[in-house]
Amino acid sequence: MAKDQAKYEKAMKVGLAYNKAKRWKDAFTAFRIAIGEFPHDAAAYAGLGEACLGLKQLDRALDCFKLAARYSKGDMRYLRSVADIQERQGQLAEAARTYLAIGEILLKQRKLEESIGNWERSIRLDSSLLGSHKRLAMVFQRLGRTRDAVREYLAIARILQMRGENKKALQMCQAALRLDPGNDDVLTAVELIRHGESAFEEPEVVVEEPEAATGLSAEEQAEADSLTETVRQMAAIFEAERSEQVVAEREEVTDPIEKAKRLAQEELAAELFRDEDETNEGANGLSKLERDALLGQAMDFETRGHIDDAIGCYQRAIKGGLKLPAAYFLLGLLYANRQQRSEAEKMLSMAAQNPSYQQASQLALNN
Repeated sequence: MAKDQAKYEKAMKVGLAYNKAKRWKDAFTAFRIAIGEFPHDAAAYAGLGEACLGLKQLDRALDCFKLAARYSKGDMRYLRSVADIQERQGQLAEAARTYLAIGEILLKQRKLEESIGNWERSIRLDSSLLGSHKRLAMVFQRLGRTRDAVREYLAIARILQMRGENKKALQMCQAALRLDPGNDDVLTAVELIRHGESAFEEPEVVVEEPEAATGLSAEEQAEADSLTETVRQMAAIFEAERSEQVVAEREEVTDPIEKAKRLAQEELAAELFRDEDETNEGANGLSKLERDALLGQAMDFETRGHIDDAIGCYQRAIKGGLKLPAAYFLLGLLYANRQQRSEAEKMLSMAAQNPSYQQASQLALNN
């Protein structure tokens, strides 16, 4: 069915004017007309959501802003409205997950401080939200905020221990000790975990029974999970679109080494968003959170031209268990830049075992 653009534009203009004048019922009618013409228009759903808020119809407003967020592919204004309404309705666990997802999208945009703010807000609403604690630990370590990173590692350890995952909890404590050896709080946590005592003195935090704390039914929980999945899909869409743009740009580059370098940078960026391994780390290995922090630091240092610092971070990540041809290739190029021939040959030879880096590695070795 053909859409009436003029009718839509008129309805939107009228609806916005009514919202501004707080004539909520009239605005509601106008935006319904606009949606009738273009059912997937984000702005129309956002306008309708604002009108519903004015009419104190929070449930309907929430649905409208969810649709606005979906059809806009994650406009932050609409996502924040979703989280705000969830908070106002006492849906704290759902709001926390929405803020977690918002932070994830912002991290993809390299807006670290904004990401941190959203993750911190999420754990104020739900202190047992493991995803936010993990992201904060990684970013704080990457930024060199040791005290904050240690605090987050301890929070992760506490949650894991209360879930009965003591071995993983101890791994997080070890990660914290690598940042701050001899930290009394961490050492105390290690002893509590090893001796099987009731972990940390925070009885008011009910981690094991989130539904009892929030009063969510199974149906409501499913809806909350659905929203989180929707937002995560949005983040994936943004990343795919960004990757397509980068690939298009890379296709314009004729130098094989430069093309491979860009591919490697993309693969390392994707590694930061890969879900954490379920396998146990080796005795001398770093946790994925620690490796991710080092990768982020290495990429930042390289961007700013701090080659020696970048080399050090790549070295530590690889020594800590990172096994990615992309990392070998980038480190090999940095060694070559520093005229460290033997180290460059070792890394580039390892990278060349992957077909994507074979030609570029051989060319770099022959330069």
